[in-house]
Amino acid sequence: MGLCWKRSFKQILKRALFFAVYYSGVLHLLIFILKKFKKRHCASILFYHRFSQDLLDGYQLPHLVISEFKKQMRHIKKWYSVISMDELEGSLANENDFTSPSVAITFDDGFLSNYTLAYPILKEFGLPAAMIYLSTGFIGTNNAPWVDELMDILSTTKSSTLIFPELLGDEVLNISTRHQKRVAVTKLFNIMLRLKHKQKIIKMQKLSKMLGVDEIIKENAERKMLNWDEVTEMSNNSISFGAHTISHPTLSKMEISEAKREICESKKEIEARIGKKVRHFAIPNGKKEDFSEKLKKYCKETGLKTVVSTEPGLVDGKSDPYFLRRILPPPPMYVFACELARYMFFKKIS
Repeated sequence: MGLCWKRSFKQILKRALFFAVYYSGVLHLLIFILKKFKKRHCASILFYHRFSQDLLDGYQLPHLVISEFKKQMRHIKKWYSVISMDELEGSLANENDFTSPSVAITFDDGFLSNYTLAYPILKEFGLPAAMIYLSTGFIGTNNAPWVDELMDILSTTKSSTLIFPELLGDEVLNISTRHQKRVAVTKLFNIMLRLKHKQKIIKMQKLSKMLGVDEIIKENAERKMLNWDEVTEMSNNSISFGAHTISHPTLSKMEISEAKREICESKKEIEARIGKKVRHFAIPNGKKEDFSEKLKKYCKETGLKTVVSTEPGLVDGKSDPYFLRRILPPPPMYVFACELARYMFFKKIS
């Protein structure tokens, strides 16, 4: 209890400090000075997933309200050099640091809101070649990554409790409210993430039948993901596309041959659809334990030039292009601006 209270107090103090530094103008003065006098610079790769119009119509899963995204884009355009993943890869290939503090913008999975909400803002600010990593098996369908389908199952069911001994043992989960359903999704996600891929699919099917929603979801599913027409339109207007597997599995929980197929076939499908080479890949889930040296070598052999993770950190000339770290941008604006500056100018590169 005492440790939890200390953490909460530290968080409050940190946010209060960020608020003061941002709204007093000190942060912007500091960025200006450090950009001018710091000799070596690095890059941050930001990564996003889902967006909502406002707090009330948002996903129950983690998402960013689009007004916050717009503020973030305005800020990075004003204070940083916004670069594409191709430009970032070019610096890495020459083992060069960056001539100015740089930011690359990436999106994972290929959610529809990337097109309907984020894309117009990227066009408005003229931000070059943001990268969307596509899980190709969901593009143009009513299907979605398994965690989104897990949330759909719990959102749709009329059951108020969940008993699933194969995953939960004797524990009974209360799923009677939206909040409790979100808590249950987090718990089930952390359990199922580490299952073998085929086991996870079987457990999802059992859960759907158990809660009586498998047919209901199929009948009422709304498209959450992009379709190929939207992908093609964005590709023709400076948005870049990378591979993110076919079905968004945990690659380390599959046979190596299956994992290679997920990488290779997603890359080939995007290339066939947009008529351009795919040079960049994002690891599903993106943690160190979700990838391997064998898969890293395979990515090189298939012509991929970078692989991004979700491990937090920066990029410089010495970074491994086949396991690049990224930053998940936090709201609100003053926290985002201060955290990004903290990473760019004060954080030690791993």
